[in-house]
Amino acid sequence: MPEHRNIDAKSQDDAMPLRDNAAIAGVAQAPIGQPPENLDGDILNSMHVAALSACRDACGAALEQALASGISREDVADNYIPELARRMGDMWCSDELGFAGVTIGVSRLQSMLRDLGPDWSGDNSADPTAPSVMLIVAQEIYHTLGAMVLAGQLRRKGLSVRLTLGVRVEEIAARMQRTGFDAVFVSSSRGESLESLRRIVDVVRNAADQHLPIVVGGSILEVETVDDVKALTGADHATAQPDQAIQLCNLNVATTGQPLMTRRA
Repeated sequence: MPEHRNIDAKSQDDAMPLRDNAAIAGVAQAPIGQPPENLDGDILNSMHVAALSACRDACGAALEQALASGISREDVADNYIPELARRMGDMWCSDELGFAGVTIGVSRLQSMLRDLGPDWSGDNSADPTAPSVMLIVAQEIYHTLGAMVLAGQLRRKGLSVRLTLGVRVEEIAARMQRTGFDAVFVSSSRGESLESLRRIVDVVRNAADQHLPIVVGGSILEVETVDDVKALTGADHATAQPDQAIQLCNLNVATTGQPLMTRRA
C-alpha cells in the first residue's frame, strides 16, 4: 500500500535479503510499546523480535511460546499478527524500520499465519454447499496480509473463499465467468482511489450472470464515509466488520454477532 502503515510483503522470505542485519536486530530487540489491553505484551514482543530476526526458525519458536501460554490459534491470527503488522507500518512511518525490514517482517507474519492454520490459508475445508465469496485485492496494492487474515476468518465461519490477490481486472472477469459466487468482497486500503475501486466493481457487475452483492471494506473506511464509498464505487455495501458483511449479503452461515477484525492489518 502507498500508505506507510499499510505496507505488506508482496513476496516470500527469499524475495529480498535482510540488509544491515545489525541495525534491524537492534530495532527488533527494542520494546514496541504498550500493547492493547487484551494482548500479552511479552508474547507480542517475542513475535516482533522473531519476525525481524535473521533466523527463520525464530518464528516457529515464537508461535510455540504463544500457544503454550494458552493463547488460541485464532487469537494469534486475528489479533496478534494484525497488531504486529500495524506496528511495523508505524515504525516505517517514523523511520525506525527500513523497507527491507518491513518487507521481511510482514512476509514472516504471513508465514506464521499459514503455519497457524493450513485450512485457513486454502479453501479445502469448506462444505461443498457453503456460500462462496471472491475476496479481491487490487493489482499493485500490497495489503495482502489483512486480506489473508480476513480470508481465514471467513473460512472458519463456514464460507468458501477464493482469495484473488493483485490480478488484472481482466483476470477478475475471467474468474467470475468460470466460477459461481454468492458475493464479492473487495479489500481496500487508505491509499486507494475510489475510482480504482469503482473499476473493479464495474468489472464484477459486467462479468456476473446475476446481481451479486458487492462489499468494499478495509482501511479506506477510516478516511472515507460508508455513504461516499457506496455512492462513488457502486458497491452495495461498505463495512470493515466481517460479520456485518456476511449479514448484509444474506449469506447463510452462523455468525457470532461480534466483529472479528477490530484492528487494521
